[in-house]
Amino acid sequence: MVPAIWFQNISAMVSWSEQYRSAVVRSKQTIIGFPEHQSFADYDLHGRNQWKRDNLGTTSFIHEGRMYVPLAYTARKLGMQVSYDAHTRTTSIHHAGITVAPQSASQLSSRQSLSADDLYWLNQITEAEAGDESYNGKLAVAASILNRVESPDWPNSIKETIFHVTTFNGISYYQYSPVLDKRIYHVTPNKETIKAVQAALRGEDSSKGAVVFFNPDKTDNQWVRSREVTVTIGNHVFAR
Repeated sequence: MVPAIWFQNISAMVSWSEQYRSAVVRSKQTIIGFPEHQSFADYDLHGRNQWKRDNLGTTSFIHEGRMYVPLAYTARKLGMQVSYDAHTRTTSIHHAGITVAPQSASQLSSRQSLSADDLYWLNQITEAEAGDESYNGKLAVAASILNRVESPDWPNSIKETIFHVTTFNGISYYQYSPVLDKRIYHVTPNKETIKAVQAALRGEDSSKGAVVFFNPDKTDNQWVRSREVTVTIGNHVFAR
C-alpha cells in the first residue's frame, strides 16, 4: 500500500471526494475511486461515465491523514507496467520510459529491528497456522507473512498485516483464520516455530517469495486460488 498522493510523481492527478469519502486517482483516460475502509475500487475509462467496480484483495485506509491504496492495482489500472523483484522485495513502476521504485524492503521495515509486539504476534501466527507442519512449513508461513509486510499491497507492519480485515458487502474477511477463530491467542510457540521465525527474519524463505498461502482442502476462496503458486509444503499451497 502507498499513499494515493504518491501517484502525482508519475503524472496522475489525485484528489479527495468528501461526498463519497474516497481518494480519486486519475490519468488522461482513467479515473479510479478508492472509498476509505472498503475493499473495492470504482473506475471509469475514457471519460464515458460508465462506472465499474473491481473487488480488491486489500482494504484502502487512512493513516496519519493520508489515504493508502494498493500500488500494483492502481498502477496497472492507470495503464502502467508493474514488476516485482522477490529477491530485493522491490516493486517498480514503468511509465513513459521511466522506472520508479516507490518503496523498498529497507524503507518499509527492518527485519532485524522488530518491536517485541511484532515478534510476539509473528511467533503466535506461525504456531497457529503451522504448528503441526514441518520446519520448512513453519519457515514458509513466517517468510510469507514478512513478504506480505514488505509488499506495497498490504499494511507495513507485522501486527497490522496479521490482523488486517477487509470488508465487502458488509462481510468481514480475515487474512488468517487463527485470527477469526481466536486460536492465535491460545497457542504457545514451540522451539521449532521460534527457530523458523528467526530464520525468516534473517532472510531465509522456503515459500519462494510467496505472499499468501492456503489449505486447498479448507478454502474455496477464488481470489487466493488465482494467485501464482510458488511451492506446496505439507498442507499449504504458497503463492504470490
